[in-house]
Amino acid sequence: MLKFDTESTICAIASGSEGALRGIIRITGPDAASVCQRVFSSFDMPKRPTRLPVVASIPMLGENPASLFLWPDGRSYTGQPSAEIHMLGAPILLQGLVQLLVQSGAVLAQPGEFTLRAFLAGRLDLTQCEAVLGVIHAHSEKELNVALRQLAGGLAEPLQSIRRNLIELLADIEAGLDFVDEDILFIEPEQIESRLNLAKGMVAELREQMKARSGQDRELQIAIVGLPNAGKSSLLNAIADHQLAIVSSIAGTTRDYVRYRMIQDDVTFDLLDTAGIETVTGDSPRDIAQAFTLEQIEQADLILACTPADAIDQRELLIDTLQALVPSKPIWHLVTKGDLSETSCSTSDSHRVEFGDLFVVSVKDGSGVAALRSALTNWVSQQQITAHDAVPMTVERCATALHNAFVALNEATAATHSGCGDEIIAGEIRIALDEIGLVAGTVYTDDVLDALFSRFCIGK
Repeated sequence: MLKFDTESTICAIASGSEGALRGIIRITGPDAASVCQRVFSSFDMPKRPTRLPVVASIPMLGENPASLFLWPDGRSYTGQPSAEIHMLGAPILLQGLVQLLVQSGAVLAQPGEFTLRAFLAGRLDLTQCEAVLGVIHAHSEKELNVALRQLAGGLAEPLQSIRRNLIELLADIEAGLDFVDEDILFIEPEQIESRLNLAKGMVAELREQMKARSGQDRELQIAIVGLPNAGKSSLLNAIADHQLAIVSSIAGTTRDYVRYRMIQDDVTFDLLDTAGIETVTGDSPRDIAQAFTLEQIEQADLILACTPADAIDQRELLIDTLQALVPSKPIWHLVTKGDLSETSCSTSDSHRVEFGDLFVVSVKDGSGVAALRSALTNWVSQQQITAHDAVPMTVERCATALHNAFVALNEATAATHSGCGDEIIAGEIRIALDEIGLVAGTVYTDDVLDALFSRFCIGK
């Protein structure tokens, strides 16, 4: 269990445990500057952040040149007087200097104690502390970028904005409660409802980001969907540029789904060819195929709805079916077998229609396939840039709290709409504020902090 003692002066090796050209020792606490002065007696105490050349006289290891970076006031990572010593990165030298610091009044830091002090001093909120851990443990450039965006305030700023707006709204509502006997109206119900809807929208957006981030470890799923004999399998083969799915003019040839991991311009996603959507009865292979298709549609991140050019009258039925199944999923409509179309339609462009993006493709002459492949790659790339704004630990911790906040705001909106009274509205807003506070760390328990900071390494 972490001890929340912020009055001691702590020190630790902050660089890696392996030997390196340079090593870093970090010190923070009320006596950080004086501890350094006892170890390096050859400098005068500065009044502002500065860098000083010093010499570390380590017993049995001689004199070792070093650079001392000193923050004598509270303008540091932890909000306390702090210092960093940069020197040769031999472990024996770093450990010897840490022993000197301990002998001069410092104590060894616990795992994550530097970042914990930054949190307790208000320098970072809890999501940013989790981002620090995300930076340390990032295994790819994508994971690093996610953590850096969160550390820079990718979640902290919208959370602060939501809390600020709700606190101001709560103040307006409770001001009216203070003067209820005098019939003074501080805020109109329409204004309350409007501001609650704004807060709900922001919470909903954060929830969607969390959902997107929770699926980051799998590639985005793009399902090729349509009525039987719409050319779905041929389209999969054409996009992948491989003969993957069995192609036949007989409707219902595809009984199971085919998955292909597509890698294009350093972007990776999964393409799924599904059985044609149809109504079947009884326990049969085609019925099982329909169950598989519905499952893949529900799990897909993007749906390519295929209608052949020689059966374009089926388009409305397909779109209505898909919108009923997955109303919130993005749907691109594809006119397949475009070489059979009698109309002149550009195969290199896409344009918006009421139900999604429209592409015309022909596997037979290859027209439109390259444009579709490029559009899919760009879409996946954009999703990876915009959707992943939280490190996994934040997603794990915050999902329930954001859900509860959204439910409370919904209840407050319903109470406003039905005229239940400002006391009930204010009560629901307080619940939402508490839940959002759990996400940002303005409301926390020792167990929550211990679960997070115990995962850090010493010196961070």
